[in-house]
Amino acid sequence: MMKLQIITLSLLALTLSLSACSEQETTTQDSVQQTQKTSPVGDTSRTSLDWDGTYSGVTPCASCSGIDTTLTLKLDNTYVLETRYLGDENEAKKVFTEAGSFEWNSEGNKISLLGDASRKDDPEQYQVGENQLLMLDMQGNRITGSLAELYRLAKQDPYLEQQQD
Repeated sequence: MMKLQIITLSLLALTLSLSACSEQETTTQDSVQQTQKTSPVGDTSRTSLDWDGTYSGVTPCASCSGIDTTLTLKLDNTYVLETRYLGDENEAKKVFTEAGSFEWNSEGNKISLLGDASRKDDPEQYQVGENQLLMLDMQGNRITGSLAELYRLAKQDPYLEQQQD
């Protein structure tokens, strides 16, 4: 009789242990599924690169000699975009500044500058790469052709910028 009670208690303890493990496993699976919905899976520009910082370059302009562009991306998904049209001495001194938020695409490799209400339907888009941003066309595709390299903003080294000040 004593042996039967020990076996019964052992089976009961084993059953309780197994059911506790399966509940934890379900919770873990739910957490992973929730994380997958909110974050891109695998290595992406958003998760693998040091993307926050200041990027600059001179992009092409149809009516001037170029647009001096500086875009600062912050970890809180906000940005500051400064543009200066080159060619005319008076215009070259005027800097246009825009600030706002940006959002990542579902693949985690492109951003859209949301800015103010005027950008809402037609946001400026960039592909985020290693130490560079590539300006994209209106459909979110990379710009091709002989001027494609000019639509690139290079990441600035904050250490070098501090030494120049």
